[in-house]
Amino acid sequence: MKEKSRSKIFMKNAGLIIGGSLLYALGMNLFLTPLHLFSGGGVGLAQLITLFLENLIDVGSFNLYGIVYMLINIPLLFLAYFQLGYKFFIKTLIGSGAISLFITLVPTLSVPIVEDYLTAVLIGGIACGAGVGLILIAGGSGGGIDVIAMWAAKKLRNASVGKISLYFNVLLYAVMLFLFDAETVIYSLIYTVIFTLILDKTHYQNINVRVMIFTKKDGIDRAINVRTGRGVTKWDGCGAYTKESTQILVSCINKYEVNEMMDLVHSIDPQAFIIVDENVTVNGNFEKRL
Repeated sequence: MKEKSRSKIFMKNAGLIIGGSLLYALGMNLFLTPLHLFSGGGVGLAQLITLFLENLIDVGSFNLYGIVYMLINIPLLFLAYFQLGYKFFIKTLIGSGAISLFITLVPTLSVPIVEDYLTAVLIGGIACGAGVGLILIAGGSGGGIDVIAMWAAKKLRNASVGKISLYFNVLLYAVMLFLFDAETVIYSLIYTVIFTLILDKTHYQNINVRVMIFTKKDGIDRAINVRTGRGVTKWDGCGAYTKESTQILVSCINKYEVNEMMDLVHSIDPQAFIIVDENVTVNGNFEKRL
């Protein structure tokens, strides 16, 4: 039964990864690439390498940068396997493979759907950011800089996937300034900022949450420690009106863990009173999770 449940969860996550990859490819090839603008991260690097290769060989209308992107991901898949775990490696393999496949198969339009640059980068940034966010929610990544960013977000206290991606992209676009006109780089950079903002909003693991639990039942603190691995601070309180003793539990988690925490608490005390505060700042020994 457990094996069947795991298989169902894996298939659900694989569906999210494939759907997110398709959404990303649509955002790129329908809105960004037709205007000769550039993505950031590994895809942007693949676009630059592809431009160089196209000066050497004639590829016609074939989207070569999808193949180049897959080649870039080969060493990063080793990082995913050895540093981020087998499950993350498998999901990253699916994600990077799906993105490479879709951006190769989805045709780049010769005539843009949206000719206004600002509108195009807005729509493209939202579509691509949401697509990669779905991949990350499923516990995988689309490869490229995301693998390095996920590793950094887990190892470094103040790192987030969006921040690491933004730092890399600043460097990438600085190089582009020497290769292209300023307008191309500026609109590409605007796309990346929108992409980053949507990504961080979609990727719940970047949102820290404080949970306060008021309960009269014993054992919730221990259950949280054992079943989630999160720390808990416990106080003995007293109801101002009823004068009844109450346990007050406080824990910090990420937004992706909220539903699991709520289900756990209510399985022990259905009457527990829970307060959830989002976007709290956490300093100290707090584990960032994928």
